[in-house]
Amino acid sequence: MNERWRKPLKVLHIEPSDEAFLTSDGRLQRGVRVTYDRESTERIRLGYACAKCMEPFEVPWPEHCDVCGAPVRSRQAEYFEKEWLPQEVDLGSRHSISGELDRLREGDLRED
Repeated sequence: MNERWRKPLKVLHIEPSDEAFLTSDGRLQRGVRVTYDRESTERIRLGYACAKCMEPFEVPWPEHCDVCGAPVRSRQAEYFEKEWLPQEVDLGSRHSISGELDRLREGDLRED
């Protein structure tokens, strides 16, 4: 049996969100915004992993996630569209390499 489907999702960044939710045991828990690599995001989009708890699935779109109970088949596509599609995060530098080199050269000239 090919166990490749068990590969965990790759998380690139986690930050607190402004959202909070009530857990099943009555606690208030603050949400987080998780940024995944492209492959992991695609696995969630295609139903091969749970968007709520990140559990990978051997077969896509199970009725519910066996780990957290999320309604994968009935709600995950809608949730994915709402949460992931409107935003794309660029984790690269906001400065070009040539611009950064120019700033470094200017700093060197000021020190002389």
